[in-house]
Amino acid sequence: MIQKRLLKTATLVRALAAALLAVLATTPALATKFDGASVPTLSAESALNTPLGVRSYGMGMAQTGNANDLSALYYNPAALSTLHYAEYSLSYHGATNDVAGHSFMAALPLPYGTIGVTGVFNRAQDNQYVEKGVNVLPDRNKYSYITALSYGAPILKRRLHGGITMKWFGADFNDAAQGATYARQQKGLFFDASLLGTFDPAHYSESLRWMPRLSGGFTARNLHPLLKLDNEVSRSENREEYNAGVSMHFPYKFMLNVDAVNSMSAPTRMRYGFEYWPVHFLALRGGVTQSGSGEAFKSIHWGIGFGETVQSSKLSFEYAAAKEYPDGFGVNFNKPNSTYHRFAFHHSFESVETDEHGRATPIKFTERYTHRYRFARELAPREIIADSVTSLTNETVGYDASLAAATTGTQTASLDVAPSDQPAEPAPTPGKPTKVPPRPKPENIVGKYIVAIFPVDIEVVSGRVKNPSLKEKLRGNFLIEVNKGGAGRLINANKMLAAPKRNDGELESVYLKRMQQALGADLIVFNKLYIDGNDGELKLVTLYYRRGGTGISAQSDVVGSDAQELQFIQRATAQFEKEHKALLEELK
Repeated sequence: MIQKRLLKTATLVRALAAALLAVLATTPALATKFDGASVPTLSAESALNTPLGVRSYGMGMAQTGNANDLSALYYNPAALSTLHYAEYSLSYHGATNDVAGHSFMAALPLPYGTIGVTGVFNRAQDNQYVEKGVNVLPDRNKYSYITALSYGAPILKRRLHGGITMKWFGADFNDAAQGATYARQQKGLFFDASLLGTFDPAHYSESLRWMPRLSGGFTARNLHPLLKLDNEVSRSENREEYNAGVSMHFPYKFMLNVDAVNSMSAPTRMRYGFEYWPVHFLALRGGVTQSGSGEAFKSIHWGIGFGETVQSSKLSFEYAAAKEYPDGFGVNFNKPNSTYHRFAFHHSFESVETDEHGRATPIKFTERYTHRYRFARELAPREIIADSVTSLTNETVGYDASLAAATTGTQTASLDVAPSDQPAEPAPTPGKPTKVPPRPKPENIVGKYIVAIFPVDIEVVSGRVKNPSLKEKLRGNFLIEVNKGGAGRLINANKMLAAPKRNDGELESVYLKRMQQALGADLIVFNKLYIDGNDGELKLVTLYYRRGGTGISAQSDVVGSDAQELQFIQRATAQFEKEHKALLEELK
């Protein structure tokens, strides 16, 4: 399976490489420029406002409202808070005036929040500068660079996030002709600050899961404290931006973004972008940028990306391009224009956690280049059964904790359980006749079929568990439903401790039958609760084995959110009531 995926990935890589070579081969030859022509592009005012990220570039650079990848380092560092896995990227971007840029971006989750680093290096390409048709100047080695450290963290979990970036900018234009009018060097310290608000209707009601996720962001960029350094970037040489954006996002399928870019020294620009996923490994992107306030600038963006998951790593390749029209589109797009290309390689790592049984379990996959399943790994039924049996202790089999948790906020009837073993009679007292105490009246047992409900086992998919007592509430409600149903009665809790372990190589059907005979139960119920602490998603898998069955008799899955925990418990309880009654009816 892994070899097939690697072969598929290699084929995709070769196809992308061929496409990129074709694109670059059709790029026009570099035009001749006078010395210093690259300086406006390399200087702080331009370099600090050249967007990073190939995926976002293909979407019209509209990412302030939903930067759910490494582009958050440029557009909205608060969005780093939504990244729960390590990732890095290497990219190339073409710019005006024969400038080429190379960037490295990476993000690493911390116990609280996510940290990110950025490195950008821009340089003038090897141009032959000419004057009056004669080459009078050698090639110039002008360059600028940016290094940045970013941090994003939740302010209100899954609702509001905050982020900040600290950037250092440097440029060196010393290799210049005598008498050049531009500065020889630039340097300066800059800050970005941002907020991101997210709204997922599914956190409020499972019935709203079909609706899009909404988000909005605000970023103040290039805030510049003057430190009185030599060759420091001045106020007039810096361009602050105050950007706002909104996003509508259907996970794994479609995203629509809109940004407003407000600069202190340039007209406001509107950016519009979309992303569409025809299949899980391919993304198509497009976007438009236009200026207001009398400026005619417009640009058209397009891009493509594909990737594949290989074990716990995700490899993806991105290509994007833009055609810029400084004087507007004109009739039939005939105004002067320039085309710029970008491409990048991304590598992300799914976090791997080890459960109490030593199994490595990858967390929930990202929403880029993966299947639509909500959880990375579904345990096989035999693993759920093994977890339920091997984790039994005196504390877990007892009903008290489950019932106490279940009755919190839930009105229940008195519980009838199968009678425990009779207590030993008291030893006779010497010199006195032995009195046999009257036996207590048997409890009112409802139902003839014995039901064994194993404790709910938890698997943390990612993040931290918000409410550890949830498993007790679920099991407690199931116990109450058995009592209320009239057809079944609960097994003595202590008997479950005698549940046999599965032998090596033993068939599942043989093992289940042996367990049923050891317990003397007519119906055995196993539960596994998956919890995604980062996204708040819950999933309960319940397995049922009916006496006489040749394998698992039924399975039910209930998905919900910890923001709607009560509704999740109610739906899980209703599903259990339906399934266990139907199976007990089959025994009649």
